[in-house]
Amino acid sequence: MQRYHIGKRMSQVVTYPADAKILIMAGQISDDRTLDLEGQTRNILAKIDRLLAEQGTDKSRITYAQIWLADIRTRAVFNAIWDEWVPDNATPARACVEARLAEPSDLVEIQVQAIVPG
Repeated sequence: MQRYHIGKRMSQVVTYPADAKILIMAGQISDDRTLDLEGQTRNILAKIDRLLAEQGTDKSRITYAQIWLADIRTRAVFNAIWDEWVPDNATPARACVEARLAEPSDLVEIQVQAIVPG
């Protein structure tokens, strides 16, 4: 197993087995919590793109995504942005639920699992 961007509480990316076939990313939140849901979502998706690229993969290889929204009534706004971002014919399995997030300013958190080509 390999861990990347290791912090005290979590690693941002964990791959296993060691040859990096499966990538599990920590839940990602926006770097700018002053943004509205659309801005936070776009910020997070850009972070996910960067973290995937660092590991030699991309969003077309995401197998599963878990999404937490602070308010499930904003799901249509989130889905419109998500639908623009995910590649045609490569949409991952997904769960999208309402949850109280770590900070009141967090409107969305996204975690993905992806395949890294070997």
